[in-house]
Amino acid sequence: MGFNGRSLILIGAILFIFQIANFISIESITPELERAQVLAAIASLIIILIGFLFKQFEPLSGEKADLKGENKFFFDRNIPDEVIDELAWGSEAILTSTAAAAILIHNDGANILRRGITSNNEFKPGQTCLRSLKDMKLISLANTKFYPGKDEFLNFCPNVPSVLVVPINNRAFILIGGWSTKCFTKSDEKWINNWSKKMNNIFSKNNI
Repeated sequence: MGFNGRSLILIGAILFIFQIANFISIESITPELERAQVLAAIASLIIILIGFLFKQFEPLSGEKADLKGENKFFFDRNIPDEVIDELAWGSEAILTSTAAAAILIHNDGANILRRGITSNNEFKPGQTCLRSLKDMKLISLANTKFYPGKDEFLNFCPNVPSVLVVPINNRAFILIGGWSTKCFTKSDEKWINNWSKKMNNIFSKNNI
């Protein structure tokens, strides 16, 4: 059993039932025993409450989507080797250490890297990506099914269930598609956001 909200609720409920059964089976009740039973009941209820809180904040990932397409890796061969090496390393890390299915890096009107299950069509940033650049803030779409602007990502990865847009600077951003809904954790977002800052430094160094 994994350590999650549901398991905590189950453990707390079992302990609560045990202490009630123990209380009923006792023939003679002393003040000390009564206090112990009350404390045990309170502890069990606290465990159950913590379980409900865990369950409330747990990301409920959906089923893995059957994304159409081939696993591809394209990059702009005109950019410096240092930049290519960093892009290759970072994109590989994102695809292997998170639930990412596809990644695209857009810089100043050009798609300089596409990797994973991506479309062959030319991707052009729409309202969501442009807003991320304008505000210089990460945008997380946990479920694109209910997002009115989801058509923006058809030429990135058709029917992608979830999307992260991470700005590098006011001209470049990282676009990441997930295998399922709600699949990216806060740790994923923090790591990718920190990598984008590193990329900004490398872009500045190489005048990109």
